[in-house]
Amino acid sequence: MAKQLRTNEELSELCQRCGKCCMAMSFEGGVVNKSERDVIHWMQLHGLQVDYYQLNGGKQRYAFTIPLRCNELVEKDGRFSCGIYDTRPQMCRDYDGSVEGPAGVEDCLWKTEGYIEV
Repeated sequence: MAKQLRTNEELSELCQRCGKCCMAMSFEGGVVNKSERDVIHWMQLHGLQVDYYQLNGGKQRYAFTIPLRCNELVEKDGRFSCGIYDTRPQMCRDYDGSVEGPAGVEDCLWKTEGYIEV
């Protein structure tokens, strides 16, 4: 069976039920080497979460998470919305739940429910 992306309206509904991508922000850090270990240590001392992984058996890499909720995330009656939706940053506009690995939101509803079998 083939999979098809849900409609924009359905995807918007999933976002409003979730909001997890706005609860914290994760970024790709790069390859772990001697100089990066000092940067990683600094990040951990400042409360950032650091996750390690490897891509296809390659060098060890890391991603870091800033555990701060976006100031513009609005929650009302268990639903989430963006307080600056029309002027939100480009990285927010581009996010579609498809980011894999530590820099993504593992249980993003776009990933878990965003496709239907046709």
